[in-house]
Order: sequence, then C-alpha cells, then structure tokens
Amino acid sequence: MSRRAPPRPELDDDWSQDALFARPVRRRPADIPPPIYHTRLRDRSAVAKARHAQRNQLRHLASIVFMGLLLIAGILLVVRLLSSFEPPPPDSGRVVNLLSPEVSKSGVQRAPTSAPFIDSPSTRPVEAPPISARSALLVDMGERTVVFSKNPGERRPPASLAKLATAIVALEQAPPDTRIQVPESATSEPSALAGLWAGDVLTLEQLLYALLLPSANDAAASIADGIGGHDYTVAQMNDLARRLDLNDTHFANPSGRDADDQYSTAFDMAVLAADAIDRFPLLARVVATQVYVIPGGGANRAYSVRNLNGLLWTYEGAIGVKTGQTEEAGGNLIVAAQRGSRRLMVVLLGSEDRLADAETLLDFGYRALAARG
Repeated sequence: MSRRAPPRPELDDDWSQDALFARPVRRRPADIPPPIYHTRLRDRSAVAKARHAQRNQLRHLASIVFMGLLLIAGILLVVRLLSSFEPPPPDSGRVVNLLSPEVSKSGVQRAPTSAPFIDSPSTRPVEAPPISARSALLVDMGERTVVFSKNPGERRPPASLAKLATAIVALEQAPPDTRIQVPESATSEPSALAGLWAGDVLTLEQLLYALLLPSANDAAASIADGIGGHDYTVAQMNDLARRLDLNDTHFANPSGRDADDQYSTAFDMAVLAADAIDRFPLLARVVATQVYVIPGGGANRAYSVRNLNGLLWTYEGAIGVKTGQTEEAGGNLIVAAQRGSRRLMVVLLGSEDRLADAETLLDFGYRALAARG
C-alpha cells in the first residue's frame, strides 16, 4: 500500500531568492536605535550645560561675598570716622615725669630741683637740716614737689636701689603668679642672699618679697632668668629709664652690684620709686611688709625674709621703700612715710647713717608742711 506524500505548501508566485534581495526591507524610524555617537553627543552637551550653570552660581556667590565685604568695609570706615571725633584714650605706655624741672607740653608745671620748695624765711629754717648723705632729695608725693635737695643730680652708684627697676620690668613682663624655677647660677650670686635652693619653684610675687625685703641677689638673678635672661632684663631696665626720662641713670645688672656703667641720681631714684609704688599696688604692699614667709610645699623649701628698712619699725607712718649699700655706693635709702593726707619720700645716696638722715629729713618735711598750713 503506497503512501501519498503530503501536499506542498503553496508558494507565492512572486517569491524567489533574487526577489528577496531585490526588494528593500522597509522599517519605521522608531524601530531603528540611534547611533552610539549620537548618545555621546547628547551627554557632553548636558555636562557642558551643567558646568555653565555651576559657573554662573559661583559667579553669583562671589558677587554676593564681594558686596558683603564692601558693606563691612564701609561700616568699619564709618565707625573709624565717628571714633575720630572722640578724645583719644590715655597712653598707658608713657609715664609722665612730674618731678622733671621742665614744663610739659600739656602745660603742667613740674617741680624745680635746684632749690627747696619752701622759700619763705618764716617757714624755712635758717640752716638746712644736717645730713651726712652726699646726695639727698625730699619730695612731697601728693603735689610732686621738691621740699629739700642736696646735690640731687650727682651721679652715684645706686646699689640695690636698682632692684626697684628689676621689680617694675618683671611685673611689666609677667603676672605675679608666674612660676619661676631658681636656676643653678642664682645660688652663686655674691652677698645678700635669701638662701634660695636651685630647682625650687616660686611665684614671681614670692620672689619679689625676697628681692625687695632682704635685697636678695639670688632672687634678682632668678627673676631675670624667669622673664628672659640677664641681658634682656637689663635692656628692659634701661628702656624703663628712658620711658621715665631718667636721663642720668644707666643699669648694668639686675641686682645693683657696683659696675662702671651703672649709675643714677637722687632725683632719678625718686622718680623710679614713685613709679613703683604708684603704678603697682603689689610693690607698694611688698615694700611696706616687715617680715614675709614663703611657704614650702612638695619639693620646695620654706623661706622667711625680713625687711632691711629699719624705719618700718621705728618711724611713725613709714611705708617702705628700698635699701641699698655697697662699698662704692655707701649707704643708700629710699623711704616713704604717710601722715594723714601727706606722703613724703626721702632719697639718700652715699650716707654714713642713712636711718638718722632719713628721720631728719622726714621730720623737717612734716614741720615745713605744717608751717605752711
């Protein structure tokens, strides 16, 4: 039994291989994906637009900042112009020397130094008070006037009176609670020692008591080392002399030891002492102290220092300020006393009996002021 072959599908009469290649295939544009390079071009264009927008934002921000700075500058300029109409603040860095014999630019008459303050025979003794000092000055601290003088401009060794300058520049450089370690070099200072031990740490205030009461050279060396060193301290002391118009004063060391280029006068020392106790309440308190105990603690030792100014125990109203004595200088002393509203100060250089000379001049001064009324 024979099988019949399946019928062949009917073919399009027009179909042929040649016809297939001869007729183009038609597609819609949407069916054709865009070329790759078209996509890249669109991406670069978007980035460029974004960068352009960012640059515009930065320019806008920069213009805002610039306008703000201009506004601030304008405000500061207006404030400066307005403040220029206010009186200038006082110059705290300049100390006016009211004891100078010259007339200041502001019209303040400064005290003469060539003659005593009291010229009337009814109030002035026929003879000047007898004193042994080579140079002396008696000053009314309230009026800044000279009551009595003897060779006030004679240059002489200041001895330990120079320590007042050391104390002043120390407080100008550092606060009183500054901690200073005693250097090894301080323990080798000659004479006048507080017995400080190398390595002990004291405050500047404690060292000032050791400096000004027993006139300790080891305290002077410690302070100088703590605020910048020996040479720096001496430079600051001489700068202080310049600022105070101490034209006959030059310092060579912080302790006041005799040196060829270290000298001062009774007049200059009066100005220096007045600056110390008027400008620095701490120094006024220190020089008026009879005995001070520096407490120990930790590895530190305790120290007790006693004021060498005997008038603090014997003269009514005595309030300091400093003693000094060397072989070349002789006996030097600055002492101030307060009675009522009157404060007098005596400066003695080269005295054979400085305590007696100081009492003589202070008594003379209070009698003269009482006689004047």
